Amino acid sequence: MAHAEEEYAKLVREHWSYQLVRELADEKLHLNSTSKSVAIRDLHPKARIHFMVLPRKAIDTLHELTTEDVELLEDMYQLGIRVIKDMRLDEAQFNFGYHLKPHMKRLHLHVISNDFDSPSLKRRHHWTIFNSEIFRSHEAVLQELKLFGKIVERSDAYIQSLREGPLKCNVCEFQTEHLHLIKQHITIHVTKIDRMHLW
Repeated sequence: MAHAEEEYAKLVREHWSYQLVRELADEKLHLNSTSKSVAIRDLHPKARIHFMVLPRKAIDTLHELTTEDVELLEDMYQLGIRVIKDMRLDEAQFNFGYHLKPHMKRLHLHVISNDFDSPSLKRRHHWTIFNSEIFRSHEAVLQELKLFGKIVERSDAYIQSLREGPLKCNVCEFQTEHLHLIKQHITIHVTKIDRMHLW
């Protein structure tokens, strides 16, 4: 047992997939927190404003959630709202959601402004993971959890097809196969959010 605990502690200290767990432990990175969850900045933001809310409870994926975690998810969402209000921004300009099958350990709610204007958004899948069914809204996750008692696992093939699918505008019907074109296109939908600054 002690050996297994040591191996896990080493993974948390050293492996890239546990980066969020390490950030969770670093209070200097916290934007705000509750007794159940912590908000931290995304160090590689895919929009002008992009942060995450993580549970203090050790839950790695959506598929570990049970109906007992409904209150936790609501706490995470409300913390995201609080951070936005602290910034004096409009929550309507943000998307709240979770990725299906993320690579990083510890469940995390993305709170991301809908401008998708960031130098860190530089690969095709950076767009598709936020603008396809890979990105499950907070409301959709909550509804599925209440209905089925769990989040149904999707196949790797399905996830991959979405990652490699067309780049669809998050506002209108425009779509393309080229990242530079979708990034150019999205600028026509600029709203108040364009007064935000990249962190």
